[in-house]
Amino acid sequence: MRQIKIPVWIEMDTAITEENDTEYTTLKLAGTYSANGGLTAVSFTEKSEEVGDTKTLITISADKVSIKRTGGFDMKQVFIRNQPTENVYRHPYGTMHMETSTHAMTFSPLAADSPAELKISYTVTLNQVQSRKHALTLRVQEESNG
Repeated sequence: MRQIKIPVWIEMDTAITEENDTEYTTLKLAGTYSANGGLTAVSFTEKSEEVGDTKTLITISADKVSIKRTGGFDMKQVFIRNQPTENVYRHPYGTMHMETSTHAMTFSPLAADSPAELKISYTVTLNQVQSRKHALTLRVQEESNG
């Protein structure tokens, strides 16, 4: 079966909490969505004059989500509920070791009458020292409906 990429509008909200301070970020841009069997993929490119373009590919399956970023930033972050994962985050200012502990993860696929939605709650520890709580919400809507 051929995989079809659907043009979509993407909205990604993140909240990062360190001690009592929370930083919120919202990203809105166009991308593509595809689903094949039990695997869903969302891709988009972030434009940045500071670090150059960064391509992001988010793959979603029943028990795992991975976010791969290449370009201005390089990393592959894997989310598996109740299982710590590790990766290296490379950016123009250096390299950091990341450990991700996923607490909760839900996904609703794209349907004719509703957007796809991915929610992940997790903690990231950078260089085995600095831990921050993260909440990520990704909403994907077909371009024609957006």
